[in-house]
Amino acid sequence: MTAAATCTLLAGALALGSSPVLASHAAPSRRIGTNAISSNFNSNPPAASSSFGSSQRICPALDASNGSISRRQHNLHTRFASPSESTISQPSGDGSAAEKAQSLIEKAKALRLEAVAAEQKLRSATQQKKDTAKEAADGWIDTLIGATTASVASDTISKAEVGGRAVDNVIPTSQTLALRLQESNLVSEKKLLAIVERLHERETAMMMGPEGYLSKDASLGDSSGGFVLGDYDNNSIERKREETDRISGLLDRVLQAVQILGEESAFTESENAKMSELASKLRVRASDLRQNRDALFRRRVDNLANSGSGPKGDDSIDGYVRGSIGGSGSNDDKGNKRSKEEKLMERLIETPPWMPSQLAAFAATSPVDVELKHWKMIKTDLLADSDFVCTSWDSTDVAAVYRGRLPRKPASIRSSEEAEDDEEQSPGDNFTAVFEDLQTGLEKHVELKDRIRLFLVDDNEWRPSFDTSGSYGTRMGDWRDTEEEGPPPVIVALASEVEPEQESERGVGTKSLAAFSSLLTVCTTFAYALSTFALNPTFFNAVVKENDVTPVPLCLPIFFGVLAISALHEIGHVVAAKKHKIKLGSPVPLPSLQVGSFGSITPLRSFPSSRSALFDLAISGPGIAMMVSLALLISGLNLTLGARSLATFPVVPAALMKSSFLIGSIVSVVAPKMMLVPLSQPIPVHPIFFVGLAGTVMSAVNLLPIGRLDGGRAFMAAWGRRMASLVSFLSLLALAFFSFSGTSGIIIFWGALVVMTQRLPDIPCVDEVTGVGDVRVNSYLVLLALSTLTLAPFPNGVGSM
Repeated sequence: MTAAATCTLLAGALALGSSPVLASHAAPSRRIGTNAISSNFNSNPPAASSSFGSSQRICPALDASNGSISRRQHNLHTRFASPSESTISQPSGDGSAAEKAQSLIEKAKALRLEAVAAEQKLRSATQQKKDTAKEAADGWIDTLIGATTASVASDTISKAEVGGRAVDNVIPTSQTLALRLQESNLVSEKKLLAIVERLHERETAMMMGPEGYLSKDASLGDSSGGFVLGDYDNNSIERKREETDRISGLLDRVLQAVQILGEESAFTESENAKMSELASKLRVRASDLRQNRDALFRRRVDNLANSGSGPKGDDSIDGYVRGSIGGSGSNDDKGNKRSKEEKLMERLIETPPWMPSQLAAFAATSPVDVELKHWKMIKTDLLADSDFVCTSWDSTDVAAVYRGRLPRKPASIRSSEEAEDDEEQSPGDNFTAVFEDLQTGLEKHVELKDRIRLFLVDDNEWRPSFDTSGSYGTRMGDWRDTEEEGPPPVIVALASEVEPEQESERGVGTKSLAAFSSLLTVCTTFAYALSTFALNPTFFNAVVKENDVTPVPLCLPIFFGVLAISALHEIGHVVAAKKHKIKLGSPVPLPSLQVGSFGSITPLRSFPSSRSALFDLAISGPGIAMMVSLALLISGLNLTLGARSLATFPVVPAALMKSSFLIGSIVSVVAPKMMLVPLSQPIPVHPIFFVGLAGTVMSAVNLLPIGRLDGGRAFMAAWGRRMASLVSFLSLLALAFFSFSGTSGIIIFWGALVVMTQRLPDIPCVDEVTGVGDVRVNSYLVLLALSTLTLAPFPNGVGSM
């Protein structure tokens, strides 16, 4: 051993003071303990100096003074050694040290055995406690599904023999369970939580194995769990699925039963509030348990799916981690695109039944996931401070729904004025006011205002009641106090990053198509202006026969007039959008071979705040354009009657005046002599008339209640999304019928454009529940009547527009 190595070992011995091996190098007669080493240096300093004299010059860690080393060792011993240790470390000889070591080993083994025994005892006690709790919960569950009391004796429950005893095949109703909860004294938070957790445990066990049977053979014992080897009937997938549905149904009805107890008039107001709070807590607990279980299942399935594919192209640790979590370790655009598509398909497949159809696509394409704590924060921070009583809620990674009702004072303590106000104000109006307060609270919430977006929509899971007694089809926590007239409102929350398609997201192909459509609209508008002068002899001879383009500027008033009407249409939309703070996209003009332009497609780039805002936006454009166009029609006829020279006027067949019922009626009133000439007779008319004609037809086709047309948006705002979908479908059928009949060229081309671009319903409003009022509804009915009369043919005419 070299001097440096010896120096290092000696320094370790001085620091630890407990190694017999290192102690033997310092003093062969004393090997155990810090005290032995210290005594050796104190009693024999020359020997230590002689033995390690050479190392003192090589190892700078050792002091040349032996007295300094001895004092350092003495201090270590004084701090860490007890009096008994000093006595133990003194004996010399190998036998006593070995015996002491063996004794310590035996004591360590004994302590280890005691620890193992204590651990096993603790596990047994914990398991016994769990088994006792499970047995108690199972007993309560058996009471709920099999109790026979005088109050429920009238209920007819079918029975079946399973394992030699009768069990329930039909889950008791919520009202029956509520009675049994009261009679069995199970209306306590501890017992109800135990029942909910045990039912969830049995439901999960039935999904994964046979241990979760709701009613199993008690003679088989606890070890079998109702599972019999070779019993293919009870162990089949169908049987397990049936049992899973029964357990899930019982759990849902228990939650409904607690809600029923919270609404009973027999309790005081404070007791009702406590029961409602307990019902909400139980629903949240059941929802959390199911979400955690589903997440666990998904992780297991993903792990199995990814277990056979290792990282490709990246063998590093980071690549392996990315491959284990996200599938592929590569970061190329193709892989990212495929991952987004797979995530989109997964979200669409896993869309919950409560998700409204108008929000499903936005939720599936959400760029971010929302943490569960933020969904809970909506309930605890926003809803708890509002007049909205949340009775249940559910969530996914990208959306959440909150069902509830508005609190209402009992009739006995309400004043007559409050009762009259309740009769005058509908529940929907009350709900709207509460939702507005929630929106205000969300804007003030520091943590949620930049993460969450709220929507007020109809309950997508609502189904009309078929039982007049109210025992079937009535949703707990309904906001209506009388018979149901429609789905109750619910609050749906999405991530704030969810928004309609923006201009920056439009591809090159879409932008190129929009530019081409704009250019084509300019060409068709100029062609319409030229066509009105086709029968004018002066114009025809100059342009066609003499190749003189001098008369062409006569078409410009009509050309610019039609473009001005189209621009006025869009200006109306812009003004309404600014008023209601709605973001619009760039309009895309649509060409027309008959009247030059069909208007423009104006996409929405933000969610309208309400149906009233959507209505005003939709009706402002075609409404203003229709009124101005009708005024131009009448003005053009009056200018025609008062003109001294008609040589520079456009000339059209008289049949044009009878191609529309509305236009023919106006001409019959303003210029009745025009309606008396033969249909093929050319008649000159002032150019302003043709500007008004084009604007009237343009507004009429846009007011049809179809999809994303202005009329479709207005109809949806006035009567709701369900009715709008039905009317839109019927209107498309009518367009198809008239298109195949060939009576109207405008309907054929317009129908084709609508089917390709505008047939789908528009994006949802933030508040889809509140109506628009009678004034707006009546105004749309007037405009829709004008639209219908414009497209309908005049009697004895050659056809419609």
